[in-house]
Amino acid sequence: MSAANLNLERDKYKDLLKSIKDESMQLAIRHQSNTSQVLEKKRKLKMESEHTGKLALPSIENSTLEDISSHFHLRSSQAGEFVELIPNKSQQKFIQQSFLKLQRNKMSQTYRDISLSEKKFKSLQRKVPHQETQSLKQLEKQLGIAKSTEKQTLPTIQRVYQQKRKATEEKIEEEQPAVSFFEETLTSYSYAVPRRRESAQIGVIRDRLYVFGGMSGGGITNEVWWFDLKKQEWSNYCSNVQLFITSHSMVVWKQFLVFFGGSGYYDHKMKIRQVYSTIGLFNTINNQWTTSLESVEPRREHKASVLFGKLMVITGGLDAAEKLLDDTLFYSLDSKRWTGQKLLFEEGIAQHAQCTAYDSKKNIETVYIFGGQAAKLNSFPLMKMLFYGLHPVGWEKVQYSGQAPEGRYNHTMENVGDYLILIGGRSQEKIEYQNEIFIFNLKNSTWIIAQRQGLSTKRWSHSSCVYGSNILCFGGIGENTYLPPHIYQIETDNYKIRGKIGVVKQLATISEEIFSSRPPLNINKDQESDSKKVCRLEKFRKTRKMYEQITTYLPLPKLKTPRMRYDILIHFVKIVMKQIGYI
Repeated sequence: MSAANLNLERDKYKDLLKSIKDESMQLAIRHQSNTSQVLEKKRKLKMESEHTGKLALPSIENSTLEDISSHFHLRSSQAGEFVELIPNKSQQKFIQQSFLKLQRNKMSQTYRDISLSEKKFKSLQRKVPHQETQSLKQLEKQLGIAKSTEKQTLPTIQRVYQQKRKATEEKIEEEQPAVSFFEETLTSYSYAVPRRRESAQIGVIRDRLYVFGGMSGGGITNEVWWFDLKKQEWSNYCSNVQLFITSHSMVVWKQFLVFFGGSGYYDHKMKIRQVYSTIGLFNTINNQWTTSLESVEPRREHKASVLFGKLMVITGGLDAAEKLLDDTLFYSLDSKRWTGQKLLFEEGIAQHAQCTAYDSKKNIETVYIFGGQAAKLNSFPLMKMLFYGLHPVGWEKVQYSGQAPEGRYNHTMENVGDYLILIGGRSQEKIEYQNEIFIFNLKNSTWIIAQRQGLSTKRWSHSSCVYGSNILCFGGIGENTYLPPHIYQIETDNYKIRGKIGVVKQLATISEEIFSSRPPLNINKDQESDSKKVCRLEKFRKTRKMYEQITTYLPLPKLKTPRMRYDILIHFVKIVMKQIGYI
C-alpha cells in the first residue's frame, strides 16, 4: 500500500472514534439529567409533604429574610447577586391569608381613627336648638328597615319635627331686633329743578348733592346740578364738556367727581350704541372739567367704588356689542393711571350693586357686590373681594343666614356702619319692582328686612349715596313712569325715627278698641243686604280701611311740586327761537 492510502485509512478511523466518543458522552449527559430530574421531583415531593401542615411565621409585617428562609427553599442564581424564594402551594396560601389579615387589621385601625375623629368633630360642633337625639330604632323606623312589624310613624315624626322647628324659628325672629326706616322727601325752595331721569349718578361733597348725566324723556343730558342740603335749593352748572352720557359710573374723591365710561345715543343706521372709555374729573371748587380718553375696553352699566381712598375699582358692564364683561379693573386716582391688575368673574355681570365696607373679621377694607344681570338668567349672590395682604387676588361668596333678597338688577347698595343696605331694583325672572329694604349685618352675616315708615316707594335704575345716617336717593323709574325730581331721604337711625314718629298707638288698634267697647247690635237680613249696597257710607268704609294700614299718627310726607316746569319752559323757548330764526 502506498503512503497516501495509509493516511486516508487513518483519518477514517479517527472520525469513527470521535463519533463513538460523542455518542457515549451524549448518552452519559442524558442519563445524568434524567437522574437529576428524578431527584429534584423526589425532593419537591418531600418538601411539600413536610409543609402540608400550617406554617407558623411570627408576622409578615415584622419578619426578616432569615425567618422566611427557615420555612422557604432558597435558590441563588450566582454568588452574591440575589436570592430567590420559591414557595410551594401551601406556603402561597399561607402568605395570602396572612396578608389579608394584615390588611383587615389596618382597615379596622383606620375605621377606628375615623370614628374617633367624627366623635371629636361632633363634640366641637354647635348644637342646633331644634335637633333631636334619635336612637337606632327610631332611625330604622324612619328608613323603613325595622325588623318588627310595627306600624311606621314617619309622617307623625316629621310633623312634630316641623312644628318644633317652626317654634324655634319664631323664637329666633322674636329675639332679633326690629329695624325700621323712615322715608320722606326733602322740600325744595327753588323753582328750577332738574328733569326726571334714570341712570344718573349722585355724590355728596361739603353739604352739596351733585347730580350728573342720566336719560329722561328729553334725551341724554350733560348738565351738572347740585342741591344745597342746608339751604334746600337747586343750582345748575352749564357743563363745558360736550359729552352727553348715561349708564356711567361716578365716585367722590377729595373735592372731585370722577366718572368713567357710559353710553351715548343709539345709532339706528349703524345699529350700534356709542360706548365710551373716558375718565372725567369735575373740580367742585372752581367748577372745571378735565377729561382723558383711556386705552381700556369701553363699557356701560358697570359699577365703581373707591378702595383704600386711592383706588377706583370698576366691575363688569356691557361693551359696544352688548356683551357682558367679566373683569375687574383698578385705576389709581393719585397717579392717574391703570395699575394693570385684573380680576375675573366666572361669568359676565352688569347692572349690579357695589359698595365699599370694612371687614372687621379680616381687618381690611373690601368691596361688596350683589345681584345684576347675567347670561344664564340668574343673579350673583353677595360677594366680596379676597385679599392676600393688601393685594386683591379674587372674589369669594359670602356665607349668610336669614332670608336673603331675591335676584335683582338696577338696584343700589350702601354701607352705613356695620350694615349693607339694599334698596329697590327689579326682578330678572318675575319682572317686578321691589320696594323692600334688605339689611345685611356684617358682624354676624345675617339678612333681615327693614320695616318701612312714611313713604314706601318702588324704584329701579335710580342712584343713591350716604349722608350721615341718611341714604339719599334721586331719580329712577317708579311703578308707572319716571319718579319726580325730588330727593328722597331714608333715615336709618332709630333714635331719630322715634323722635319723628313718637310713641303712639296704631289707628287699627284704636278702632278695634272702639268697636269692641260697643254692645252687639241685632241686625236683620234685610238691613244687612241694604248695608251692602253702594251708599254714602261706602266712602267712609274705604277711608277706614286705608287708615287702618297706617302705623303712625303722622300724615304721609307730601310731594311739593314746583310752580313752573323748567324743562317745559326751556323747550317752549327753543321752539319760539327756532321760529324767529335766532337758532
